Amino acid sequence: MKFLRPAAALAVSLSAFLAAAPAFGQAEPEIVAAPDVLTEPVEIATPAMWRVADEDSEAILIGTFHILPPSLEWRNDAVSAAFDNAEVVWFEVDANAPDAQSKTLNTVMTQGFNPQGVTLSNMLNQSDAQQLREIAGELQLPFAAIDTMRPWNAFLTLSVQFIINQGFQPGAGVDSVLLADAKAAGKDVRFFETIEEQLAFFTGLSPEVEKELLLITIRDWDKQAAAFDDLFTAWATGDVDVIDVNMNEDMREQAPEVYDRLIVERNAAWAEALDAALKQESGAVFVAVG
Repeated sequence: MKFLRPAAALAVSLSAFLAAAPAFGQAEPEIVAAPDVLTEPVEIATPAMWRVADEDSEAILIGTFHILPPSLEWRNDAVSAAFDNAEVVWFEVDANAPDAQSKTLNTVMTQGFNPQGVTLSNMLNQSDAQQLREIAGELQLPFAAIDTMRPWNAFLTLSVQFIINQGFQPGAGVDSVLLADAKAAGKDVRFFETIEEQLAFFTGLSPEVEKELLLITIRDWDKQAAAFDDLFTAWATGDVDVIDVNMNEDMREQAPEVYDRLIVERNAAWAEALDAALKQESGAVFVAVG
């Protein structure tokens, strides 16, 4: 179930409807906002932030949650000050771009379903197929539609729907809010990835790996609610060690190909892009990525 959480976050960033930080600019990141310990239920958040700087530029990085409860207060003084001061703001992807939803829908419709006559029920053993049917019912999703999906599509659909059912909304996510504010303020908005690149992280998985992701998800489904709560609380309290354990540990060990694609390769590409920007330009930068 730990695989579900980072992939679900990426899935939400793909569409408006659906760990250790690297060093940049020859500087070692330092935490600049130490969170308080919060009690349940979480009503305010103090997410972890890092500062990276060279001689003439500074970047403040915040780890985001792409989908949040609308009532959650996460924009504290430290976040607001760093964002307001920034001339350039970086995000993962522009999921709200005019053509983003159409590109996402087109990819899902053309690459997210099995060939006619091929179903997940036929791919899975009887016990796993029954568990998938029960999960779809729990989420109030039509099993007939889920059954025709490729494993990666079913995996992401279950993941996102579970989170939405907890009362979280994509439009309330840190990225969505800050992106709208950055554009309204006329800031220089930049993106590390395109919507096509994010979709390719899943469409490019081997059949064996995408099936394994679905199997791990449905077999650990009963543990999901508690595990997701742990991750959300860790993000809200800025507990980066717990985030790493909950998001990455099992994935590193059990699905190294997925870990490399979703975490290592993407982080390396982001680091290279931001490092180049800090070296070539000056001024204040704000980075908001999940």
